[in-house]
Amino acid sequence: IAVSKGKIIAVGTNAEIAKHVDKTTKVCNLKSKMLMPGIHDMHAHPREAGEKYNFQCAFPFTLSLDEIVAKVTECAANTPKGEWIRGGQWAMGLMQSDTVPHKKILDAITTEHPIYLGDSTVHGAWVNSKGLEALGINKDTADPPGGVIVRETNSTEPTGILIDNAAYEALQIIPVYTEDQYEKALEWALREMNKVGVVAVKDALSDSHSLKAYKALDDAGRLGMNISTSIGWKMSWTDSPEQEQENLKNRANFATKNVGTDFIKIMLDGIPPTRTSAMLEPYVADELHGDNFLGKLIHTPEQMKEDMIYLDSLGLTVKTHATGDRAVRVTLDAIEAARKANPGSSMMHEISHAELIHPDDIPRFKELGVVAELCPILWYPTPLVEVMAQVIGEERAGQFWPIKALHEAGADMIYGSDWPSVVPDPNPWPGIEAMVTRKDPYGVRPGVLWAEQAIDLETTLRIFTINGAVAGKHADRTGSIEVGKSADFIILDRNVFDIPVDDISETKIVSTVISGKEVYEGQ
Repeated sequence: IAVSKGKIIAVGTNAEIAKHVDKTTKVCNLKSKMLMPGIHDMHAHPREAGEKYNFQCAFPFTLSLDEIVAKVTECAANTPKGEWIRGGQWAMGLMQSDTVPHKKILDAITTEHPIYLGDSTVHGAWVNSKGLEALGINKDTADPPGGVIVRETNSTEPTGILIDNAAYEALQIIPVYTEDQYEKALEWALREMNKVGVVAVKDALSDSHSLKAYKALDDAGRLGMNISTSIGWKMSWTDSPEQEQENLKNRANFATKNVGTDFIKIMLDGIPPTRTSAMLEPYVADELHGDNFLGKLIHTPEQMKEDMIYLDSLGLTVKTHATGDRAVRVTLDAIEAARKANPGSSMMHEISHAELIHPDDIPRFKELGVVAELCPILWYPTPLVEVMAQVIGEERAGQFWPIKALHEAGADMIYGSDWPSVVPDPNPWPGIEAMVTRKDPYGVRPGVLWAEQAIDLETTLRIFTINGAVAGKHADRTGSIEVGKSADFIILDRNVFDIPVDDISETKIVSTVISGKEVYEGQ
């Protein structure tokens, strides 16, 4: 390929490209390395990643309870008295362990700091007694809509665990960072993503702080990649409902050459391990929920239809978090209603996670023009599958991520890491390998997760590249190696088509190039 002024000006044979070479041209011989379009990560939380690893009490979700206590104790010793200790991520699987996370464990560390620790799924929080007090949560506090304050058995006393909107609303009360810190957090996270070949990102939940920081970075020439911002809708994350409406109303004020703001995020349910996903079939019976519990929807089907019709009419692409098969169906029904109400719309709405789908609903993705967002990298045997088996049964837990069925049905699919949730880093290569093998790319856990749903490497790479560019609404200028497009590409240390598939996860980035500029050079 030949590149000039940040654009691809030619693609062809050596002889054809030689026409563009003169004494001022920099010529690079890849020497059997591989060049391909950059990765488009369509579900990540860059700001949260930057905050976590730069300003918080951060630890990996692989830590044991004792290791978490040791880490938080260290953080408490280095935090001024009275200030919040924020951090994470603890594994949601601990909720099924012999020693369940509880406020008393954190109280034993410190009574002089309020503590908020997010879990690995970003659906739960673990707080101490001082934290509950600062948040105004006690035995008389009602569960917020779409949220759960976990309580003691046979009592209304909070245990210190907050789920979904109960955790998100807490983030509105905890002190925010400065504008400079938000910008630094984003810039750090995006550079980390460049290191693994990511050239474009969809921020899966953008609040007012993120919108301001993205615009400030791009205006200062410090952004360096395409960003799509999914503005929260009725989320109660870090913005108030009033601020969310302001974000939507004024979204054009935050749009720049590299930042798209015509995207929305809706949370429709929770996650299976906490029994907050909305299911078509009951969860495994337990003492608290009985034998016919289906989980809960955060919004009613009627409200989803009304909101989807409205948002679609504004030209907004909606990403809906739907992990349970009932939530998926309700989302598809809402999009179908929008298609009928707004027949001229071309919005490609997304179902985020798309992990548990009833077979009858798979053809509807193609029929309705709905994008299945595959996120995070969990389409192989993991401890989380074992946890889910406890709550939804082994058979259903083994039928997650029907990727091949979606592909054969003609559905559009995109990739998302969900970093820093669940996964320890934004590296896409283990996920690429696992999509082809359905095996643990780290070689830790044996077996295969639903082997019939494996797909070929070429299809997988399209999901991770051009499909994401289409979903990000910038496929006209990036996502593939074509004349006229931005020179956004990566150079790999190996040709992934010429190596054993089990080695794909070890792929390293030699160079990441965006708009013809090298933004990362590997060792």
